[in-house]
Amino acid sequence: MVHYAPFEEEAHRCCAGLGGRLAGPSGVPHGVFCLRCFTDLYSNTVNEAIFERLLTYDYLARPAKLVPMAAEAMPEVTDQGKTYVFKLRKGIFFTPDPAFKGQKRELTAQDFVYSYMRFMDPANRSQWAFMLEGKIVGLDTVAAKAKKTGKFDYDAKVPGMEAVDRYSLRFRLTETDYNFPYVVAHVPFGGMAREIVEAYPGEELMAHPVGTGPYVLKSWTRRSKIILEANPDYRGFVWDFQASDEPWDQALIAAMKGKQMPQVGRVEITIIEEPQSVWLAFLQKELDYINVPPAFAPNAFDGDK
Repeated sequence: MVHYAPFEEEAHRCCAGLGGRLAGPSGVPHGVFCLRCFTDLYSNTVNEAIFERLLTYDYLARPAKLVPMAAEAMPEVTDQGKTYVFKLRKGIFFTPDPAFKGQKRELTAQDFVYSYMRFMDPANRSQWAFMLEGKIVGLDTVAAKAKKTGKFDYDAKVPGMEAVDRYSLRFRLTETDYNFPYVVAHVPFGGMAREIVEAYPGEELMAHPVGTGPYVLKSWTRRSKIILEANPDYRGFVWDFQASDEPWDQALIAAMKGKQMPQVGRVEITIIEEPQSVWLAFLQKELDYINVPPAFAPNAFDGDK
């Protein structure tokens, strides 16, 4: 299965170069390519490769820790954990799309303001709204007005969520919350461009995921296969994670250190609903790796290890 750890941490074992191919199964994604609505692992996995949020995780740290993603550094925290200021990296661009009318479209602070608003729009019925409800000064007021009028005002000024300038985003919280960075690191809270959402309304948006991440959607056959390809415009990064005490991690980092990401050029995700079919496809080497279905764990592991 294409896993919820970053693709490049898992996939390097299967493909050695940018032209490499990684094949894996998935369950049935419920809301693929829809950041505001998906809640399942499989959609989460795919979207993490396409969209970027402000923060992410160093999954190899023990314990795992937050690190910058679209943000250039960890946020400035003031007012006893009630105010957070994020500075975005400059030069992050969305993948080209006709909605941008031939112009390169840079990711900005306002994109995150807009994206977070979408979770609170009653019309979207987002299951992730609870993570923002009652948290950001003024955001619930805009949402309450939308419930009365039937239309969310995406141009409204929210005192607690402000694009101070093109690359600076300030959050003012209703109360002290030192866990807020974990909210912005949650996979659904990636940055989206308003032009894309407006160009592809409703269900059409799911077939047009336009992000800034390391992969782009090449093709999607519903309930059958998803193919991602390395984003040729992705800025990339050099693998430079620190080893833990675990031997597997040390071997992984020794093999990958200094390499430019992404290393895998193509990711093929086959939609396989039945656990037995997943296991048999893996045994027949039709898949590069999987999350072992619980029923087949005794077959996969050595005794009780």
